[in-house]
Amino acid sequence: MERKKIIFCATQVFEPSLAAALYSLRLLMDSDFQQSLCSQRAVLNMLNSHQTFSLSGNESNATVTILPHAQPYALLGEDVTENFVQSVAEFFEVHYAHMNPLEPCPFIFSGTLNVSGILTVLRKPNPELPTGVKTSLKWLSDRISNEETLLTIEENNITSLRINNEEHIKLLDLAAGKRGLKLTEFAIGVNESISNKIDYKINSQMNEGISGVHLAIGDGSSGYHIDFLSPSVSVHPIHSLECS
Repeated sequence: MERKKIIFCATQVFEPSLAAALYSLRLLMDSDFQQSLCSQRAVLNMLNSHQTFSLSGNESNATVTILPHAQPYALLGEDVTENFVQSVAEFFEVHYAHMNPLEPCPFIFSGTLNVSGILTVLRKPNPELPTGVKTSLKWLSDRISNEETLLTIEENNITSLRINNEEHIKLLDLAAGKRGLKLTEFAIGVNESISNKIDYKINSQMNEGISGVHLAIGDGSSGYHIDFLSPSVSVHPIHSLECS
């Protein structure tokens, strides 16, 4: 039987341009897959061994609690020894998704993140979205990549997105569709090799694997799926105190 080892990068879904495709290919070629898979195992072991974590670094300060029913998505070395077809994103992050609003969210996140860039994806056109929202999100992305941006979250609900002290939360709410400002993803990136090569103005799926964390809102169908990238943020377990 012919062996099949396929990695696909959804460049055309994020930004259907040759420039974005070439940029993604360069980052792909610069990535250390073996290191990333090993890092995923270490992150997975940490997440499975503790419940509450602190996030710090890069002027960020937050906590996240992983609930007992949570199932993290991770890719390990043994997953790619035989035949596989995997999205490139799976190689560079461990994440929790909450795509079904009728199910409980697997995590509780609160705090503030310093955001360096965003990614936006809409899997198919939705005529119910406001006219011009795609252009507005591109404008927002360009500003975030150049200016100080703080994202505030209270128990999985985004309450503020401030760029140089200007509030832009209404645009997020309009763009995200039915899920609104509720978080749909929490992820830890492990792709250390590309940390100094990211261009946050380019809407490339490769960007979300950068070392640090990212959050997301939206389901990508009723509205945009929007990732908020916060590099250089460390995640550490909070050890509970035991009474003697």
